[in-house]
Amino acid sequence: MQITLANSKQIIDSYMPLLISMARKFPSFDYDEDIDQTSMILVECIPAYDESKGTFGNFLKNQLRYHYLDRAKKQNPQSLDDFDQNGNPIVDTIPDDYDFEVHILENYKDLYLAIGKLSQKDQEIIRLKYWEDLSNAEIGHILNISSKTVSNRHSLSLKKLKVLMER
Repeated sequence: MQITLANSKQIIDSYMPLLISMARKFPSFDYDEDIDQTSMILVECIPAYDESKGTFGNFLKNQLRYHYLDRAKKQNPQSLDDFDQNGNPIVDTIPDDYDFEVHILENYKDLYLAIGKLSQKDQEIIRLKYWEDLSNAEIGHILNISSKTVSNRHSLSLKKLKVLMER
């Protein structure tokens, strides 16, 4: 059979056992994707084939081998949930120059200073709401104001804090 692009479908069908065999020899890759890629390699080999260098089957087999060896050199992506060779989660080994604790402490200091600029009653509402984890009704009972007033003052206090923190 003459090797040409015109009869490439017939050539692919006749060399499919070789394509399947090569895909099975390298099981670390996706099988269906490999069959598609090796079919494309076969089509690319047709115009590159030189009859003086041996049979087309041998030429194709070598090209497929080179393809798989090149792919094997490339490191496959891993999940961050996997573990490294020492048993540590990969996600824990990623260097990070962002220090979350420093960021929180800096913002906490700014927040603390901003809360200090609120009225005494608003400071008390913030303290009872976030440090004591009390409901509006409980805060209202302690401060002798209605829970609706607590809700309104809380909302206004948060707006003031936002403005103060953005400065």
